[in-house]
Amino acid sequence: MEKILLAVGHRQLEEFLDKQLRKEFLFVGTTIYREGIIRSIGQNKPDIVIIRETLQGNENIMSILYEIRTKFPKIRIVFIAGKREPGDALLATLVNYGIYDILQGETIPSQQIVSLVRKPNEYTDVSHFQPAPILDENTNEVLFKAPETVIRDKEVIKEVFVDTGEGDNSQKALITIGKVMPETKEPVLKEKPEKEKVVKEKPAKEKPAKENPVPKKPKAETIPAPIKEEKSDKPDKPSILDTILSMNRQSYQENQMPMTKQKIITFLGTKNGVGNTSVALNTAVSLAKKGSRVLFLEFNDTTPSVSYWYELGFIDDGIDSSLEALKTQDFEKIEEAIIRTTDLQDTESTFQSSYKKFPKSLDFMFFSKKHISREINESEEPLDLNLSKELFLYLLFQAEYDFVILDVPPDIHHKATMNAIMYSHKVVMTMTQDVSSIGYGAFKLNEWLKKGIQMQKRLHFVVNQFEKSKLTMKEIEDWLETKQITAIPVANKEFINANYIGLPVLLDGKQPIVKPAFEKLVKEITE
Repeated sequence: MEKILLAVGHRQLEEFLDKQLRKEFLFVGTTIYREGIIRSIGQNKPDIVIIRETLQGNENIMSILYEIRTKFPKIRIVFIAGKREPGDALLATLVNYGIYDILQGETIPSQQIVSLVRKPNEYTDVSHFQPAPILDENTNEVLFKAPETVIRDKEVIKEVFVDTGEGDNSQKALITIGKVMPETKEPVLKEKPEKEKVVKEKPAKEKPAKENPVPKKPKAETIPAPIKEEKSDKPDKPSILDTILSMNRQSYQENQMPMTKQKIITFLGTKNGVGNTSVALNTAVSLAKKGSRVLFLEFNDTTPSVSYWYELGFIDDGIDSSLEALKTQDFEKIEEAIIRTTDLQDTESTFQSSYKKFPKSLDFMFFSKKHISREINESEEPLDLNLSKELFLYLLFQAEYDFVILDVPPDIHHKATMNAIMYSHKVVMTMTQDVSSIGYGAFKLNEWLKKGIQMQKRLHFVVNQFEKSKLTMKEIEDWLETKQITAIPVANKEFINANYIGLPVLLDGKQPIVKPAFEKLVKEITE
């Protein structure tokens, strides 16, 4: 059975293809960003990859296709293009690469994609996409002229009205990217009308013919979120939440997070009481002081520290209400749960003088006061921590933070902790020089390895409250078999005094001992 990898960025289409083809093909993975295509191919080894031109990401689509062709020449590529005309440079390049399974147009019925997967195109089906080469014998240059007529088009499959439910739930729906339109059927890819898009081809000693100049390529199209019709005047942002729900666990293992400048960094202690929260918070402060947009999220719903230190936790909406809001995609509720330093600095509070020293680009999220003071109520549904991964990724890609700093419980079986580990670009494990603290760190690393989670390239250790002793840094490195370790020197007095006046230690101005250590840590975990 042939294996298929999907790179279309459209949940409804993914589900439709799986339903139609699952008996004939094996679906081995999904990627929602261009940057993940090559890595997913290398990991899942598909026979077929279905790529949509307007998939989100910064990497050039032609560079991706070229790399697939050179590194994985046996893979069959099904390419879904936007509205393009025969003779277009992108379509011509696809044919030149031997990619014949091409669909293009403003609206593409998903059943047509199914038919193409089942029955591949031949060259004659797409030869009209390829410009005719003309040799200029005077200059020995090859020019290209778009064909004047289309050789032939494949039959377009008409849309069929089919119920999407049963009984009272029966309805008919045509799902387009952006919103649900009533009274039609299958998932259909429908692009926004725009000027013709062209990707310039750069063959050696070749240039476009004068009579057929190549227009400039417009900016990549933004895919609106698959939610109900928006009432806001703001432009739609691409939503990854629905797509994430269909991603398998394997696609986000070692080095599978999209390689962007934005990063999720998880901090967890090898055990309780090692100062993990202080290390995570001051790392967030250090990043924000450098101008990055940073969100610090403390995933402690019993005895949170940061919200208590700086009187930030008496909130009605928090992490708990954000997780519930993800079920209905009520994104405004998530935005309301974010505590912004710019708002804190404008409010009257006994801590206002401290808030004014916070970097303006630093924001916070905590559990709400209602959740922290909750009483056991068997009638209430427990908080769905499985949604924590959607929350983490929403904050990074939709809320557009440069860094999302996660302070999670040390229990590696905690669902939020596991999701944070799986979906982070970097994991920082905080310990002290206590032998049990280091031993638990080694134990947790071995437990991850048993589960098949490769952490070596993403893992960094912090030895907090380090001081000269018989247990040296060299011995700790040998014990953990790594040199990816940063030492934070003993500064208990400085941390206590800073928290007493409502400031992280890096903002107190009296921390010459710890400042260089955090600067080193930030450099090592962000490079």
